[in-house]
Amino acid sequence: MSVSYNRFSGRSVERVQALSDGVFAVAMTLLVLDVRLPESEATTSRELWRQVQDLGPNLGAYLLSFTMLATFWLAVHTVLEQCAHSDRMLAWAVLTFLFFVTTLPFTASVLAGHVHVRLAVILYWSNLAALGAALAWMILHAGRGLALPDRGEALLLIRRRLVLAQALYALAALVVIIDPVASIVTFAVAQAFFVVSPRLPFRA
Repeated sequence: MSVSYNRFSGRSVERVQALSDGVFAVAMTLLVLDVRLPESEATTSRELWRQVQDLGPNLGAYLLSFTMLATFWLAVHTVLEQCAHSDRMLAWAVLTFLFFVTTLPFTASVLAGHVHVRLAVILYWSNLAALGAALAWMILHAGRGLALPDRGEALLLIRRRLVLAQALYALAALVVIIDPVASIVTFAVAQAFFVVSPRLPFRA
């Protein structure tokens, strides 16, 4: 009797989680490489302080993107923890998700260097939307026989949170029509909500 390769491929949730951790660690580290002083050496405290102030957009993009990656890392781990096992399709969903994780340092760098350019904001949002789409693929596939029997409600809550997050990010992206900097600030406000919301009483 013939046996399908897909029956055995990508079955280990632990291996998928380990790969996810490694990719996120590298991507988070790459983000900080854009936060560096210019090559011209400061000779006084005033010059050094001016150079540090000029790093404002880079620091802002780093902080925003680091928390974005942290939020998505928590999300992918929450999804995988609901699964009794993995399969080849879930593994590819995770790999697609991780592909867009690795592109976030690039779009964050573009954003930091072009805070007044609409296309930079749109590229950054497109990266977040792609991450959301890949995460949605994971959630939907996990609910098709991979999740533990009592984890249906957990997957539903994760899905609702993802929809809310992507809706807020899309709203922030629309603000770019008015002003790119205002759009970035809106992204930051939306992200701050997701960082602190689990501790707010009305979210309990």
